[in-house]
Amino acid sequence: MSSSPHRIALVENDLPTNRALARLLRAHGYAVDAFVSAEQLLTLAPGATFDCLLLDIDLDGMSGLALQEMLVHQGDRTPVIFITGRDHPEARQRATRLGCSSFLCKPVSSALLVAAIRSATAGLPLH
Repeated sequence: MSSSPHRIALVENDLPTNRALARLLRAHGYAVDAFVSAEQLLTLAPGATFDCLLLDIDLDGMSGLALQEMLVHQGDRTPVIFITGRDHPEARQRATRLGCSSFLCKPVSSALLVAAIRSATAGLPLH
């Protein structure tokens, strides 16, 4: 029986960035479910299990931080990596308090992003 790759939920509202990140992660062997909003993730993937969440902070509607906060309050311990185009100390502190694995600023290098995902999923079994 072969193992499937780690499954990543990508939530990024900028379509070109969403597509580019999804392609990059797939090229590195990850299974990627891409969403353009937190609400779309919650609607289209209720109860889905992911190995890591890659969330933009500034989303239309519910922010990435609000999504992480909601998931933490529900007991979800899926590792979260934030990406943002605007690095605000308050957002970084809030994300850290909520337990994010990494907080990365755009433009993020592919090597740094892949390293952050490897770190966040280290020790997790493949599906």
